[in-house]
Order: sequence, then structure tokens, then C-alpha cells
Amino acid sequence: MSASPRLWAVTPPVGEPAAACVELWRGADVGVWLRTPGASPRAIVERCAALVQRASADGLPIVIGCDPTGLLDAAACAREAGLAGVVLRGDPDRTALLRARELLGSDAWIARSAHAVADDHDLCDWTVLGPVFAPHTAKPQGSTPLGTDVITRAAAVGGARIVAIGGVDHRTAAACLAAGAWGLAGIRSFFGARDEVHEDVAVLHALLQTAKHGPTST
Repeated sequence: MSASPRLWAVTPPVGEPAAACVELWRGADVGVWLRTPGASPRAIVERCAALVQRASADGLPIVIGCDPTGLLDAAACAREAGLAGVVLRGDPDRTALLRARELLGSDAWIARSAHAVADDHDLCDWTVLGPVFAPHTAKPQGSTPLGTDVITRAAAVGGARIVAIGGVDHRTAAACLAAGAWGLAGIRSFFGARDEVHEDVAVLHALLQTAKHGPTST
């Protein structure tokens, strides 16, 4: 499989994600992360059917978020819908990462969501870390922002590719990349108001073109 994108458009937690937003991402190296907290992989794919169709037509890679307990269903959905891989949520352990690789095969992308510095980076393609800042999209249970220092600590672990999430937009992305983030993910920056999405995606893409993987200072 080709190199994974460093920008990830995360679907909003409720409602049908706007498939038309895909046209605003053209020219940027964007992947789509299908995510609905508490929903099964099959329900997520059904909710995002229009987005999956539009993104696939544009050649955008798509991954799906799931709990470790839903891996079997996620693997089946990935095969059926032509998805590129999964993002395991809930700070998955080594066993879950190995199980994901077994079920999806060597060509799939395996990522995981973490809320603290983790290891076992050899078992996943990237680690989503956050919330770095206060999220723009409210969550049922609020999370304390981690700040950019945790990115620097996480990125220092051998082989780590850290994707920053939580309040990441054109105003905050540079700080994440300077701290050592390899990639960026967000909801509103990709599925918000049309003018804001156009600005955010253009700026995020430009920042990644010049960013180095690793902090600019110690």
C-alpha cells in the first residue's frame, strides 16, 4: 500500500457527514476516518455511505474506527467497502494491535487512538494522540487537553508517528508540528462551514509540506 496521508478528516459524531466537503479537500493529501463513538463498524459505514462513495470516487483512502471488541466486524466491513484499514480506539494494547494485523493483513493500515504516551509503535502505522487542545466538537464526556508537550514526549519514542487531534485547525496546527507531530486530524476543519474548511485544509496542507517529522527544539 502507498504511504498514508498525514491529514485525516474525521467524521462528525452525529448526523450524516457532508459528502460534498470532499471537493474542498482536493489538492491536499487527505484521508477519511469514519468514526461514530459507540456505534458498530457496520452502522458507521451505513451512516457514512454517501461520503464513502464520494471519497472512493476521488481516490481518497478511508479507515474506520472501532473498539478492539469490534475488530472482526471492522475487518469484514473494510473488505466489503474497500477501506484501507482501521483505527483502534480506547488505548488498545499490544494484543489488540496484533489481532488487528492478523485480521486485516499486511497491506492494511493499522492505527490506534491514545490519550497518553504509548509504546509498541512497531505494531501500528500511526498513533492518534489527543485531545491536544480543547476540541471544537463537543464530546458527551469532556476531556482535559493534553497540550503540545505530550506530542514531543510521544514522538521521541522510537518509530512513533504521532497524529495530533483535538482543537487542531489553521491556528494551532503549527504548534503541533513544531512539537513533533507527524500528522494532523480534525472534524470541523474538514466538515465545518465551507469557507472555513477551504481555509483550514489549505493551511494544514501547506504546513505539512514544510514540516519535519520531529520537534524543532528540545
